[in-house]
Amino acid sequence: MKRGKLVILGIGIAVITSLWGLEWGSRLLLASHLGVKKIEVKGCQRMDRQQILEAASITYQTPILKLDLKKIAQRVESIPWVRSCQVRRVLPDKLSLRIVERKPVALIYLNGLYYLDEDGTPFTEPSPGEKLDYPVLTGWVEQRWQNGEGKRLIQEALRFLAQVQKYPHLSHQGISEIHLGELGELIVFTTRGTMINLGRGDVGIKASRLEEVWRRTVARHLPVKYILCESPDRIVVGLGERG
Repeated sequence: MKRGKLVILGIGIAVITSLWGLEWGSRLLLASHLGVKKIEVKGCQRMDRQQILEAASITYQTPILKLDLKKIAQRVESIPWVRSCQVRRVLPDKLSLRIVERKPVALIYLNGLYYLDEDGTPFTEPSPGEKLDYPVLTGWVEQRWQNGEGKRLIQEALRFLAQVQKYPHLSHQGISEIHLGELGELIVFTTRGTMINLGRGDVGIKASRLEEVWRRTVARHLPVKYILCESPDRIVVGLGERG
């Protein structure tokens, strides 16, 4: 009796599997002849849908299974503001493009002014009217940018900018520029006119020490002219005249 039930169950599973396979095969066969009718674009904030479609260069009614998804993604990723593009088929006739845009965190001056993303990659020059309210990295001339040390120091500068946001007194000063000195030291200029020589390395610890310096000087109403971070444990503060 049990054996008979198992046989029936097996036949039922086989029938269902066959029907499913037949349905899926029919969909694939249908899709091989159906052209693209719908294109879905998600993730755009700065860019508009039309920019993506023009770069993707997808012709409607092209058989969906004949599209090269990798090449479509590469064409879209050639747009400077696109960090990545994921392309997938949604059978029978829709193509889905998911966009991740680059987020500028600073500007860098090389042979011109470029936006710098969170990975430290210069990706495009600002167009007229675009936002320029970012800290500027200077001193990275073309040859210093191309070598590995130059790129590492850009990462260090960006780590410092990220650390600044964690500290209220330090972030209140604002950062207008980070300059790469001849010896590879980072020299910071605040929006309030203070110069901070960060030296090299230990930017996280130094940011914490600088927050303490600002907390104490603000409490005592001391005008800070410059700060020298000779090491995380030795910080020299130069005071200006009281206004």
